Parts: sequence; structure tokens; C-alpha cells
Amino acid sequence: MYGEFSGVFPPPARGRVREGVGFVCSRNDPHPNPPLFKVREHACALGGAVAISLLLAVAPASAAGDIVAGRKKAAACQTCHGLDGLSKLPDAPNIAGDPEDYLVRQLTAFKKGERKNEMMSIVVQALSEKDVEDLAAYYAAIEVTVKVPQ
Repeated sequence: MYGEFSGVFPPPARGRVREGVGFVCSRNDPHPNPPLFKVREHACALGGAVAISLLLAVAPASAAGDIVAGRKKAAACQTCHGLDGLSKLPDAPNIAGDPEDYLVRQLTAFKKGERKNEMMSIVVQALSEKDVEDLAAYYAAIEVTVKVPQ
């Protein structure tokens, strides 16, 4: 009857006067396809704002590393990643400009053994939590610029 499922009611017609649904739209409505429930639009917007504020409140604070101290500690990293964060080896990633919290998470994962790399697993063991934060702050602070070829 209405699609392949029997007993299913047709969707409410749009653009007609509907009563008892919290919103009445008429043929004079400027919107060609008015929303079924005006109340739901506001609830979704409010729900989204609440969700974002909760995420910001629950999200961990960003690492507070020292950029100057990180630059000094980056001497051990420059063989593979370079002092400028641009890789010198094909197997080492460029880390310049990566987000600080991302770099902290990755170094911590290497240290805990959750992420594996022969070289990084050895190097990261000597780093303290403060060293990790400082290195992440330094490499995150490097600005990466791109030039379009002419």
C-alpha cells in the first residue's frame, strides 16, 4: 500500500497545516519544505552545544611543555627527525607542526610498548614525562610553510 511494508503509515505531508505537533506551517510559509517539528530544531542545537561543552570540560588539558627546553632535548632526535622536524631518513616521519597532544600520546605509546619501532622503543625509554612534554611542545611550535611550484 505505502511502500513494501504493510501497516506503515505514510509520512506526514509537508507544506500543509498540521495541528498538535508543536508547529503549524501553512502554504504561506516562505520555506519550500518546512521542518516537521520546529521544537526539535531548537533541541538539536541546544543538545549540540551541551555536547561540545561537555567534551571540552572532560577533554584532558593540553600538555604544557617548555619549547626552549624541548629545543635543547631535540638534539637526540635530530639524527632521524631533524632539528627542524623534517625527516632525514625515509622511515622516520616528519613531525614538525604536529599537534602537541598527538606527539605526547605517540611518545607515551612508544614508551609503554603500545606502539613499536626498533629505534623509538630504545630512545624513548630515557625520556621523562617532562622531556616528552618539552619535545612535543618544541616540535608542535615549528611552523610548516608550503610554496606552490611555479
